[in-house]
Amino acid sequence: MRHWTVALAAVAMLTGAAVPNFPVQLPEGAVAQAPEVAELRARVAAQEAALKEAHARLQDYEDELHYQEALRLGVVEAVKASRLPDRQQRRVAVAIVREAKRNQVDPMLVIALIRCESSFNNYAVSHVGAMGLMQVMPDTGVYLAEKAGFPLRRSTNLFDSETNIELGTAYLANLIQRFGSVEHALVAYNAGPGLAKKILARRESRKKFLAGYPTKVVREFRKLKAQQERELTLRARQQTEASEG
Repeated sequence: MRHWTVALAAVAMLTGAAVPNFPVQLPEGAVAQAPEVAELRARVAAQEAALKEAHARLQDYEDELHYQEALRLGVVEAVKASRLPDRQQRRVAVAIVREAKRNQVDPMLVIALIRCESSFNNYAVSHVGAMGLMQVMPDTGVYLAEKAGFPLRRSTNLFDSETNIELGTAYLANLIQRFGSVEHALVAYNAGPGLAKKILARRESRKKFLAGYPTKVVREFRKLKAQQERELTLRARQQTEASEG
């Protein structure tokens, strides 16, 4: 009953309802009467429904905050170029900002990688089997999902944009930490960590590989950052002029 106590108290705080008296005792043995059990179950079901509703409201609130941040940073504008349906554009923009913040990665780097990997095609599949927006390999997806605390029940779940962005951004952040730089992490993202170590260990192969995929992603990233900087500067100037006028 301890877990129910915590859950019901949380609902009360979120919804403003009164906290019921605890502990709630289940009737025991033959003393238990059907009406008492039914009433208790009804109370628990009502509190569960209230908790679910409160969680949904909290999720909507957090999504709106992330969307406003996506607007401010130019993520929404960058995602528009994908020509995805409007509703999915919002979901993708929110997911990019949320997961970039969670993993301490620049959201524009995530967009640059998506553009280079799949051109925002949710159903892209590479010749080696990488899937979705950020071209996550199924085995890697299973590992990352388990690490994040949820099962990836089937590889086709990687076609879901939010799931793919969550796993792909976490993987990118992990590689940046392991390999020490964005460029080297991009080698690992493209070739796999094992092969990347061999490529980066040899001067000739390192120079050749860095001039390819990593340079392409970094070039796209810098272009996005330059556009972002222009928009933020223009917005700041307009706000200053409006306040002075």
